[in-house]
Amino acid sequence: MKAYNPHEIEPRLQLAWDEAGLYTVPENSDKPKKYVLEMFPYPSGDMHMGHASNYTYGDVVARYSTMRGFDVLHPMGWDAFGLPAENAAIKHHSHPAIWTYQNIETQKNSFSRMGFSYDWDRKVVACDPEYYRWGQWIFLKFWERGLVERRNSPVNWCPSCGTVLANEQVIEGRCWRCDSEVEKRDLTQWYYKITDYAQELLDDLDQLEGWPERVKQQQANWIGRSE
Repeated sequence: MKAYNPHEIEPRLQLAWDEAGLYTVPENSDKPKKYVLEMFPYPSGDMHMGHASNYTYGDVVARYSTMRGFDVLHPMGWDAFGLPAENAAIKHHSHPAIWTYQNIETQKNSFSRMGFSYDWDRKVVACDPEYYRWGQWIFLKFWERGLVERRNSPVNWCPSCGTVLANEQVIEGRCWRCDSEVEKRDLTQWYYKITDYAQELLDDLDQLEGWPERVKQQQANWIGRSE
């Protein structure tokens, strides 16, 4: 038997998949639909083994669903509009846009070499104006309806990263990313009045059929309704 040579076989088959549009998802289909989405990575460098592990799990789910007869929408994108990408650019003495888009292309090539079943026509990049303009638009809609307000309140502040951390990102009083000691600091910030919708959000959790109870409980804790 001829030895398996991934450097010869995999690029050849991946090119054939790409040319055949194997993972392109039609918008009009009689097949049942499935949406598979993993978290978007930070484009602060190339993939590491954590990426390979995480996105392999998602790819297994997508391919299994395809084999079961679903039309699977399996997109990819980059969480590129935040501090990790900016800090990485500063560290490497580069402009954030240059560094970010270079890393996006590098990661995309790595994902392609892994053979993941992404529909690259559905790529999302959070720092593209065509993407974040909709975040700005919806903020204005909330503002028009009196659902955002600005006020001072204490936050978890990492002096090394120079950013606010969510409670989940503080581990025993230290930053989850750089392990610096976290400070409490008053900061002026915007708040969305999800309290106006908290009960509706909680009630609608009952409509999530097939979701594990622990996940629904996590969502309920995040909503955090209180009197």
